[in-house]
Amino acid sequence: MSIVCTLWVDRDFQGISKTSVSENFRYYWNRWGATNDVFSSMRAWGQGHRGTAYAFEHINFDGRFAALNVNNGASSWWSYFGSAFNDVVSSSLIVAREPNDIVVPLRQQVAPTFASIFDAQTAGTQLSRVGDPRVYGTFFPGHDASRVFITIDQNLNVEISNWPDYSANVKYDVEFYLSGGKLHGYARWSRVWVESGLFSSRVHDRIAPRLHGAKGDITSAIESQLAVFSTRNFSSVYLLPGPQPDMNQFGFFARYDDDVCLAVVPN
Repeated sequence: MSIVCTLWVDRDFQGISKTSVSENFRYYWNRWGATNDVFSSMRAWGQGHRGTAYAFEHINFDGRFAALNVNNGASSWWSYFGSAFNDVVSSSLIVAREPNDIVVPLRQQVAPTFASIFDAQTAGTQLSRVGDPRVYGTFFPGHDASRVFITIDQNLNVEISNWPDYSANVKYDVEFYLSGGKLHGYARWSRVWVESGLFSSRVHDRIAPRLHGAKGDITSAIESQLAVFSTRNFSSVYLLPGPQPDMNQFGFFARYDDDVCLAVVPN
């Protein structure tokens, strides 16, 4: 049972092609390397599974994407990506889905909760948020290549006495997993960046402990939100990049940071 996806370098399924087959894996991915930025058409088939195939603009499954939804025994296609997306694909991802999965878009739930936690913890400090947090899927990153996460990505401002403010950023990678059939979330990684400058190291050392230490609060908040599922047992959990796919629609274009969806499969 698998999802099959083929990309062609020319429109109308012509020219050199590259085919990916998910086989029995939940995810199957490719970083196209030297063959990136050449694809013009795409087709996917459901062979024992339904699922969604994604073709991303950038090498690490980010940027804009073109997606195809397929049900078991069916096929869908882009005979031409269109001029706005032609010759830009650098990575691709197949997600094989179950027929009875429950899909929950996460941005509208996670972003306000994180903002409240962050604002409460940084009140009266030199740290403040710049805009709202971005929430998106991170698939098989270099710092943890065997896992997938939702990432909470927040730009920051750091006030410095008698000196111009510094720009900074913090990212939290949250992993969803099952234990005894119960759904859990865990803030596994945090990364802090400070713009370069005379006081960069000092600013980083001052703000990083507080930001890294927030992983526990984020985990607690995620677990609290997952309490709605506490009476149910699940057999599988996985993520879908971008907004929730409509399986009655053959495909769609979106951006990786428009949203990220949690999919769980009841026992």
